[in-house]
Amino acid sequence: MANPVNLRIIAGTHRGRRIQVPEREGLRPTPSRVRETLFNWLQGWLDGARVLDAFAGTGALGLEALSRGAAHLDAIEQDKRLAAALSQTLIDWDLANGHCQRGSGLSAALNGPYDLVFLDPPFRQGLLEPALERIRPVLAADALVAIEHEPDWTLPGGWSVLKSTRAGQEHLKLIEPA
Repeated sequence: MANPVNLRIIAGTHRGRRIQVPEREGLRPTPSRVRETLFNWLQGWLDGARVLDAFAGTGALGLEALSRGAAHLDAIEQDKRLAAALSQTLIDWDLANGHCQRGSGLSAALNGPYDLVFLDPPFRQGLLEPALERIRPVLAADALVAIEHEPDWTLPGGWSVLKSTRAGQEHLKLIEPA
């Protein structure tokens, strides 16, 4: 049975707004405390950033980035209902600088360069390594990548960890190309 999703934007121009998300089995939204940690790491860095959320899910990370000053969001979500909900939120909140396309985070069109990329693919499906390879060519010179991963996952070579934390089974890293 799917769990109801109740998410709010933590800070910025849309602080406190609820994100309407359909119930989906296996949906693993980034917990508020993990989002808060991530955006504390990014404080002062988001203004004017071009952001990619390659496995958008609820859209919470991309919406939070826009709320905190990102200039542009490209969100990609494979699930039809989740993509439609995120697209509707972007319309309802009048966020013309945010776009959601339905597709795979591994094959959808990417319109970089991106200053910040969120990668939070479904766990245990082997998607993180190919996603890192896929985004590398569309990263801006000083881009950062935020990844969420399962406990036993190891970062491949060619990347440097800037920050790292965990909350339960969620591991969060802020990385950059080495």
